[in-house]
Amino acid sequence: MATGISPNWGGILLGARWYVLFSVIAGASAIPNDLREAAASLRLPRVLWWRRLVLPAIFPGYVTGGITAAGGAWNASIVAEIVSYGGTTLTATGLGAYIAHATSVGDGPRILIGVTVMSRHVVGLNRLFWRRLYALSERRFTL
Repeated sequence: MATGISPNWGGILLGARWYVLFSVIAGASAIPNDLREAAASLRLPRVLWWRRLVLPAIFPGYVTGGITAAGGAWNASIVAEIVSYGGTTLTATGLGAYIAHATSVGDGPRILIGVTVMSRHVVGLNRLFWRRLYALSERRFTL
């Protein structure tokens, strides 16, 4: 609230960034020392060092981080759509607010609809986007 970021974007930004960062760091840490030494002894130019060594090494970590970040952002945005503290209540528009409202009034069929939509969205996104990107990273960029 102090930053002026809307609850719609704040939950996503706060929930997602760390997953990608730590997965990319893990990918960069997994570069074998032999490859680093070979690149140094060949005096690879910086552009080639990044393009041929670092980026292919961190790509699988980036994809894994993206998958977990999408899940984390999804969870954070669902949870953060209605936040109450003190006398202030922040409400965002979205599926989380829909489910929270349906839960607060005890509307079972709407809760079921919300959870079904959420589940289908997550499964569909995983099958259409993340599974293909992960297969690409395993096929082309595994060290």
